[in-house]
Amino acid sequence: MFKLRNNAMKVVVLTASIVLLQACSQSSDSSEEKVVIKPAPKLSNDATAYAKEAFKLMNSVDGLVYSKQIDQLDDAVRKPARKLSTDWRINVKMTDSVTEGKYALCRKALTSLEIWARETRDHSNTVSQKQADYERDKKQCQVAIENPDLGNTDPKKVGI
Repeated sequence: MFKLRNNAMKVVVLTASIVLLQACSQSSDSSEEKVVIKPAPKLSNDATAYAKEAFKLMNSVDGLVYSKQIDQLDDAVRKPARKLSTDWRINVKMTDSVTEGKYALCRKALTSLEIWARETRDHSNTVSQKQADYERDKKQCQVAIENPDLGNTDPKKVGI
């Protein structure tokens, strides 16, 4: 009798194990999304790329500040400007193979845009001065981009 109970117990455990393993091995493709692994973005230490990206961003969003679209200034202007400026500061260093040269004016213009947007959002009494600062800095950035010989300087050529 003990032997019969022992064999019945083995059959129950074995059957339960098989059912459990089958349940675990079934995939639920329809309810789960596959994880897609994307390559990391290529980092650049070339200030030229950042200057052109900054100028493109300024041209695409400064209209929001001019038209005082307060509800869009933080998300559409300030956050992207700060992110690009931060990335620029992290990736382009004076010790890299290229240095900023006149392209630093584009980073300054990006910062001026962010400040002007903040002052506009806050209805500050210095908005007109911040707008003038931005317009001056943006014009200097444009000159640097249009004259690449003023931009990046190879430290080996200038005796650094």
